[in-house]
Amino acid sequence: MRTFISLMLLFASASALAGYDIHITRKPFWADESGPIITFEQWKAYLSTDPQVVRDTANSPEDFMVSIPGESFPLWYNPELGELYTKNPSDEAITKLREISRDLDAKLQGDDGEFMDSSSD
Repeated sequence: MRTFISLMLLFASASALAGYDIHITRKPFWADESGPIITFEQWKAYLSTDPQVVRDTANSPEDFMVSIPGESFPLWYNPELGELYTKNPSDEAITKLREISRDLDAKLQGDDGEFMDSSSD
């Protein structure tokens, strides 16, 4: 029995993959507790201009869905950090995130702090 449980735990841990978040932020590092933020009011103003981004009514008021040709992906607003983020975006999603970040006068940044140059779309 101990061998069976060990094998099951090994299989479960090998198949559990952590995601990589991409952040829309105005801060030098997205996780900083202080610095310039994207307010929810600014985010709501942006939403009125972009029909591809809508509130995910099945979830919290900070949850949104972005629909681009060929796919939809979640985008979450984090009120504690004043930023938006998604997990494991495709190249096409990153292009859309760059567009959103430019319109919000923000930057696109990966979990590790690397900025994604908006001029490379």
